[in-house]
Formats: sequence, structure tokens, C-alpha cells
Amino acid sequence: MDSDQIALILDAVSAEARRIAEKPVMLVSATFDAIAPMNEGEAATASVNITRATRTIVFSTAQLRGDDGRLLMTASAVHRI
Repeated sequence: MDSDQIALILDAVSAEARRIAEKPVMLVSATFDAIAPMNEGEAATASVNITRATRTIVFSTAQLRGDDGRLLMTASAVHRI
């Protein structure tokens, strides 16, 4: 598992959780599934889906895809508001 991939996807889910909550959030739990390595110098795009948001918790899933659209990593995260 590449640390750059983890940082990219974790940053994306945290930013989306903050946007939905409109308040600071704290990461409670995160799970990452590495699918393929990222090539050196390759750009990647993260897409995030908020699966549920309550008054105090935000649940999300995410995918990280390479330049060519191949799936590099999936993640799920829980943030506390």
C-alpha cells in the first residue's frame, strides 16, 4: 500500500466530511483496500460518497483512480463532528 495513495484518499474523505458537517471533524476510523499501485509521477483522482451523516457522525466511502481510470484504492471512513 502506497503512503501517497493513503494520504490522497484520506485527505479527500476528511475534506468532504468537513464540508457536509460544516464544522471541524475528527477521524474515528478508516479502512483502506489497495487494488493497484500508483505509477511514479501519476496523478490520481479521489471521489467521495457520504453514505450517512447524523448529528455527530459522518460515514463515507471513497475510490482513488489513476490517470487511465483504473481503480487504485477504496476506502471507508467515519468522522466525528
